[in-house]
Amino acid sequence: MFANFAIDLFVTAATFGNLIGYNYFLRIAPGSNLITAMVAAFQSGRDIWREKYIKDLASYLLTLPVPRRVFAISRIAGGVARSVIATIPGTLVIAYLYGILLSPRLIEAFVIVGLFSLGIVGLSMAAVSAFASSIEVFATVRSAIQLYLSFLSTIFYDVTLFPSIVQPIVQTNPMTWAIQAFRALGAQGSTLYPISILVAPSLAFALLGAVCYLWYARL
Repeated sequence: MFANFAIDLFVTAATFGNLIGYNYFLRIAPGSNLITAMVAAFQSGRDIWREKYIKDLASYLLTLPVPRRVFAISRIAGGVARSVIATIPGTLVIAYLYGILLSPRLIEAFVIVGLFSLGIVGLSMAAVSAFASSIEVFATVRSAIQLYLSFLSTIFYDVTLFPSIVQPIVQTNPMTWAIQAFRALGAQGSTLYPISILVAPSLAFALLGAVCYLWYARL
């Protein structure tokens, strides 16, 4: 995953920067890192599908001596932890580029990644629970969500460059909020507001994922 991040950042950003004539390198860095977090977070849904249809672990899961809600929350927490760990190299690279590697703002960077991953893990678990009759269906739903998060956000362009009819969709995209929070770190601006915006949708998606998982796994 870090190799993919490095390719996105150093190859794509360098190429685009030469084409458009401004520092695209710093601009695309947060988006590349959050895409890595998104890919890692969606592994949670894929793992759940494999448990149900490939490994047939349902009977084992029912014997675990933990409350159902605790088990569901632990699955979400595990997915978030995996995403944060997968993005540690990328987050440190961005912190270095932004000059905050030895600053308390580095903690804020990991908070942003963690909150964003929390919502995506919930979406992943909800998607596999609601639609995953096959791995192909899950992959299709996952791709649709990833396309929305990636290309209808401000990873590549400002909101103003999108058609007016699309701008509200871009402005309400969780990826946009996470990216804006990351860029505020580099600009030494306040990150409190963009981070706080992420809290409500991330918690809502995580709750949806937990409920769907309890139903899907028949726990």
